Amino acid sequence: MKLIIAEKPDQAQTLCSGFQRVKRDGYIEIKPNELFPKGAYCTWAIGHLTQLCAPESYQPEWKKWSISMLPLIPDKFKYEVSKSKAKQFHIIKKLLLDPNVTEIIHAGDAGREGELIIRNIIQLSGVKKPLKRLWISSLTQASINEGFRRLLNDEDTKNLYFEAYSRACADWLVGMNASRVYTLLLKEKGMNDVFSAGRVQTPTLALIVKREKEIENFKSEPFWEIIATFQINKKKYKGTWQKDQQTRVIDEQMARKIAEFCKEKRAEIKDIVTERKEYQPPLLFNLSALQATANKTYKFSPKKTLDVVQSLYQKGIVSYPRTLYTKMDMDIIN
Repeated sequence: MKLIIAEKPDQAQTLCSGFQRVKRDGYIEIKPNELFPKGAYCTWAIGHLTQLCAPESYQPEWKKWSISMLPLIPDKFKYEVSKSKAKQFHIIKKLLLDPNVTEIIHAGDAGREGELIIRNIIQLSGVKKPLKRLWISSLTQASINEGFRRLLNDEDTKNLYFEAYSRACADWLVGMNASRVYTLLLKEKGMNDVFSAGRVQTPTLALIVKREKEIENFKSEPFWEIIATFQINKKKYKGTWQKDQQTRVIDEQMARKIAEFCKEKRAEIKDIVTERKEYQPPLLFNLSALQATANKTYKFSPKKTLDVVQSLYQKGIVSYPRTLYTKMDMDIIN
C-alpha cells in the first residue's frame, strides 16, 4: 500500500476526488483501483508542520540576549514539530510507520517550499521507506492521473529540498543574529523595543525607505509640449514637436513662440519607415507578475491575489500559483 502526503487538506481532497474513498480522522483511505491496486492512504500537512528550533534548543545560554554571545551559529540545524500542529504530525507519523505502507508518494506543491515541508515531516518521523514524487502544476483530474502514472524518483527533486533548507537556515542566521544585535544596540540609545531584521524584509524595507525619500525630495516643475494637427492626403494626425528627442519645453514663452512660428506652416513628410513586426504571445504569469497586474487593475493586495489564485488552484482551475516560472511543459497542460 502507498501513502500519499499532500501539503494541505484541500489539496488532498482534490487528489482523491477521482477515486472511491473513505474519510478518516486526518487522512483519506482510497479504495483499490487501477492506479492503486492495493488501495492507498492520503494524508496532509497543514502548511509548515515543522520549524527550525529556537536558539535555546541548541545551547540553553543562547536564550539570553547578549552581544557577547553573538553570532549564534549552530553546528547543525534542527527542526521540531510546531506545537499547534502536533496532532496532524502524529497522524502522519502513524501512517508512515504502518507496516502495510511500503512506499511514500511526496505530493507537496511543485516547488522548493513544498519539497521542504513534506521531506521534513518524513525525516522527523524517522521512517526510511521508498519515496516517489508527484510533480504536477495543475489539479485537474487528467493531470492528477497522469502525474500518478509518471511519478518521479526521489533523487529527481532532492536538490530543491537542499535549496529550500539552505534558504531557511540563512533566514534563521540573519534573523536571529541581526534582530538581536539591532535590538541590543538601539537599547543602548534608549529605544526599548524589539527590532526585527531579516534576510528579505530588511533590504526590502530599505528599498521602500529609499523610494519614500525620493518622493519626499521630488520637486515638481511645470513643462509644456507643442502639439500640432496635420492634414496630409485627406488624413489627419497629431504630431509632437521635439528637439534632440525631447518633447518637453521648460520655458513657457519659448513654447508659445515655437507654437506661433509653426502655426499654419506647410508640413512635409521627409522620411517614412515601414516595418513588419511579429509579436509573440505573452508568457504565462508568475506569481509576482500576477500580483502586480491584479493590484494595478483591481487594486488587490498581494495577499488577496494569492488567496484567490490559491483557491482556484485547489479547484483545478489554474496551475500552481507559487512559481517563478512563466513556461509550462505541454504534456503537463494536456
